[in-house]
Amino acid sequence: MMALGSRCSCKSILKKRLGLLPVPCEYIFLLMMFTLNDLDHFHTNSDVHGTNTRAKHQMHRTTVNLSCIKEGLLYCSIKIYNNLPPYIFKLKKEKQNFKIAWKEYLIVHTLYSINEFLSTSQITFPLQHQ
Repeated sequence: MMALGSRCSCKSILKKRLGLLPVPCEYIFLLMMFTLNDLDHFHTNSDVHGTNTRAKHQMHRTTVNLSCIKEGLLYCSIKIYNNLPPYIFKLKKEKQNFKIAWKEYLIVHTLYSINEFLSTSQITFPLQHQ
């Protein structure tokens, strides 16, 4: 389709020429869109306790031990939401702008797993949202 050799990486082609997301990025993108559409169903840390902390705007994650819950849809979406870059987090009320900025971020970074996003976000930007 793109006249590439059998050993060539598709990463740069997906990103530059086609503007497509790999399947893991598409999953991460859709998780955030799901979360953004249902923000009323999630609790923030300030809803759970009255202490004024720097993480008060982050979603509250309950402590669980089961890996089936930790790897589930809701838990993963909370982890991603809490690690959004600050400039994207600020757009959460403007859904269309959020969608555009989030997709551009994922195209630029071309991630292949949720853990890769979480480890990248820890290095790239701080966890606090203001």
